[in-house]
Amino acid sequence: MAKGMSKLTIPIADKQATFIVLNQLKTNIPQGPTARIVAMTTPFITPGGKAMHYAYSLRIWLTGRKAKSSFVVDEKGFRIGSEVKIKLEKSRFGTQGRSCAFRILWGNEIGIRDEESWFDAIKSSEHLTSAGAWYTLKLDDYEKKFQPSKWTQLISTDDEFKSRVMRLMDEEIIQKFDKREGSADAYYAEPEDLTVPHKEKS
Repeated sequence: MAKGMSKLTIPIADKQATFIVLNQLKTNIPQGPTARIVAMTTPFITPGGKAMHYAYSLRIWLTGRKAKSSFVVDEKGFRIGSEVKIKLEKSRFGTQGRSCAFRILWGNEIGIRDEESWFDAIKSSEHLTSAGAWYTLKLDDYEKKFQPSKWTQLISTDDEFKSRVMRLMDEEIIQKFDKREGSADAYYAEPEDLTVPHKEKS
């Protein structure tokens, strides 16, 4: 695999293509005198050796969460989805350690609830304020009050609101990171949040 990847790297780059490898994360059960230290620092491993790890430009960990609040429930309280935590375990693009979360639906409506994660992405913005059960999105020439329960509906029906949210996400997540503005801790994952092995995307 190591020899194959070394031969593929340049052709993939020349074609501006992306080569994706999926691998299951496993709980790390090391052996030897340093086993305890390794287990504490590296909770998960991916089977198949380390050769591929060195070839990857980007390694992404997808892990499930154990908390009850992380499940998606319907109007009757039945679980229909779960939240997944994402962490950039390795990155050659200067973004290693960054994290985010989104929810995945199971069953007949299987898919990713991407729009719900947008609300979490802009919560720390100074342009979003809260008063009781209401939030207010206030920009230079725009102001909108809403309740979190109506967030998905607003995104799908109000094009102006959606465009403002997209612009704010660009400012808060991409531009501020590129300019190194604000606290660095806001961009990186907490180790205790990565709880249940799920899958790695490289």
